[in-house]
Amino acid sequence: MHLLLPLTALATVASATVGILLPIYRYPVGDGKLEWDSVASVAVTYSKLPFYIVVNNEGGAPYSKNPPDNIIDWADPLGALNSKSNVQTLGYIATTFGQRPIAEVKAGIDQYATWTTQTGWSGAVDDISVDGIFFDETDTDPSKLDYNKEIAQYARTVLAGRPGATGAIVVLNPGVPVNSNSYSLFDVADAIVQIETCHAPNSAAGGALDPDKKPRCPVEPKYTPFTPASLDAIREEHAARSAVIVHDYYDSWEPYTPAPLATLEADVKAIVKKGVHSFYVTQYGYTANFTQEPASIATVAKLAAQAQGLL
Repeated sequence: MHLLLPLTALATVASATVGILLPIYRYPVGDGKLEWDSVASVAVTYSKLPFYIVVNNEGGAPYSKNPPDNIIDWADPLGALNSKSNVQTLGYIATTFGQRPIAEVKAGIDQYATWTTQTGWSGAVDDISVDGIFFDETDTDPSKLDYNKEIAQYARTVLAGRPGATGAIVVLNPGVPVNSNSYSLFDVADAIVQIETCHAPNSAAGGALDPDKKPRCPVEPKYTPFTPASLDAIREEHAARSAVIVHDYYDSWEPYTPAPLATLEADVKAIVKKGVHSFYVTQYGYTANFTQEPASIATVAKLAAQAQGLL
């Protein structure tokens, strides 16, 4: 468990250093473990960058058994991340756009609060605690405002109340700009994902390079291809508590043609200049494939560090 700063202090830090928000849902065995290892290695290389790693085991909490029996598979890679002072781990909870019973959401938060240590396959006793909660599928319509505030404040109170903890991180993910009548959410969240979209209009869905997948943009209306101009949707006063995720970073699916490195560099510079809390760009898919170029975790982190003079 990391020692955390209070919310106001976190906002100050975030405005100074744009971090990496990485949803790593890949099962951490085999090739998946190699991806987890690469993330941990990159966090060491760019130790001045904050990393916020979203952990999603089998769809997230609440679990029928807490922690799940397979937590032994997650223990060593999760412990490796938690050992890094610049890494904060976030437990995944889906809110189903405010339709999930609030009691279920709170139960999931309570479960994550009990995660402490676990012996992994290496025989080491690993720190599997999480430093906060990533609330997915957030609806920021004013009718859901009280719901979102309640779960955010509950997460902060419960996780901050653990022995040794001094705070907790809360991230909300609507994936679109926050409803103007719900701007008070920025007072209860450390970050809100206001842009979650793809790079190219013919990019494909899914977490792997699968030719059977159909194009994600523009089939799904919420996905408007990202350009630096997309950042204009984020109000300046909310930038330090906003996050950006861009997936499927290629120019063409058939034939598969990655976007140029120069384009990635320009996009990262624009995102950093915006002064957001955190961001990520992934090559294809959304929650895995973090070693694929040009938008690998190593390259994205290097560009983020470079843009902020942190190399």
